[in-house]
Amino acid sequence: AEARRPARRSADRQRAAENGEALAPFARARNDPRPGRVHCGVGVRREGLAVLGRTLTVRRTARGAARFGFDELCAQPLGPSDYLAIARHYATVFIDAIPIMGPEKRNEAKRFVTLIDALYDTRTKLVCSAAGEPDDLYHAGDGAFEFERTASRLIEMRSADYLRAAREPGAPPR
Repeated sequence: AEARRPARRSADRQRAAENGEALAPFARARNDPRPGRVHCGVGVRREGLAVLGRTLTVRRTARGAARFGFDELCAQPLGPSDYLAIARHYATVFIDAIPIMGPEKRNEAKRFVTLIDALYDTRTKLVCSAAGEPDDLYHAGDGAFEFERTASRLIEMRSADYLRAAREPGAPPR
């Protein structure tokens, strides 16, 4: 069996602890709520976003939020334009079942980095479930060094300051 990498405390987590900020842990993927609901019984509908002359189908939306499985966003041939369209259209994005990725998932990890960049740059709120903490999601393979910035952004995205921040100009109000 492969040895588990020892947990390490990231600089962001250490800084938050020193400043008395609470960082909520990521929800574990096994605790996902029913996938057919976005919010407490609100009707969920399908929408299409126009992206470069084609339609990107978003299967679960309600009240300015969209819900996706990790594979819907990162195991499909989507790119920066798709992720920016999602980030600009929805104030909140839910992502279920983010796995721990190894070198064989480098393409998914790269798409995930691009997705998080789009959400972060537009100040879109992110609610997700993952198989591990941000620092543990991808630590070996092409782009592992670049993924460290994504892990840092994920940690920042659950901070009180990020959650209070205004959306990017031109993005829909929250």
